[in-house]
Amino acid sequence: MSPERPHRTLRRVNEITRRLDAVNRGGTVGRVPEPYGYGPVSRLGRSVNGTLARLDDANRRLRELRDRQRRCAADLSHELRTPLTALRTRLEDARSHPDDASLPALLEQTLGDVDRLESIVTDLLLLTRLRAAEPGSTMRLDLGRLVRDETSLQSWGCSVHLSLRPGVVVEVAEDLVRRALANLLDNAVRHARTRVRVEVRHGKDTGELLITDDGDGIPHGQWERVFDPFYRLDAARSRAQGGPGLGLTIAREIAEAHGGGLQVRDSSAPGAFFLLWLPLAKGA
Repeated sequence: MSPERPHRTLRRVNEITRRLDAVNRGGTVGRVPEPYGYGPVSRLGRSVNGTLARLDDANRRLRELRDRQRRCAADLSHELRTPLTALRTRLEDARSHPDDASLPALLEQTLGDVDRLESIVTDLLLLTRLRAAEPGSTMRLDLGRLVRDETSLQSWGCSVHLSLRPGVVVEVAEDLVRRALANLLDNAVRHARTRVRVEVRHGKDTGELLITDDGDGIPHGQWERVFDPFYRLDAARSRAQGGPGLGLTIAREIAEAHGGGLQVRDSSAPGAFFLLWLPLAKGA
């Protein structure tokens, strides 16, 4: 190990101090010099650069979070404005032309707008609750049985194929997991051409729920974007056919609130492939 001369050591320490002072004044997070070797100044440089790298990463994630929040606020404003504008237009038209207005039709249309506003507010309240607290009271639940029950409750408008492994038992809040499943099924059916496949299987210490459809699929670059609040691959089509665009967001939040997750995965077949996983119950 080569000894560092005192004046050279002091110069390097001063350079590190100068760079850090620039960062503290709000300057760009750069890097300090890392002298070659294993002396104290070299170790100091490497340690400081490690800290600066983590700070740089934290700043990047903070910028991304702010960007998502701005997009979410803009999308929320749009989602609320659309039914409010329609509601106001109908009421003003009925006030201006009372003799031409059909009261039953006006009430039907008005209630539709109110239902849409109520749906948005209800979903936002659920998201807030999921992000602020634990899922609440849980119970042991056979995931395959839950899927069979949920898919039998209604006609889905396309063929739904089930492949359900018995004995995949998870510890969950039943109402929340039912909601996540319903959201995923609704999304798959809405984008499928002819069929949806639902599979339940064991993962590594998890119970896995796989939902695939034979629709157009999701471009790889948008695999994460689809979980952003109000994001739609096809805004006009989704708004006409579905809800406010919070279904996948809520489904992921529910999975993560239970210690699991939800992702889009690659598939050899056409269409979208969603994988939701939940920790297995103890002893399952």
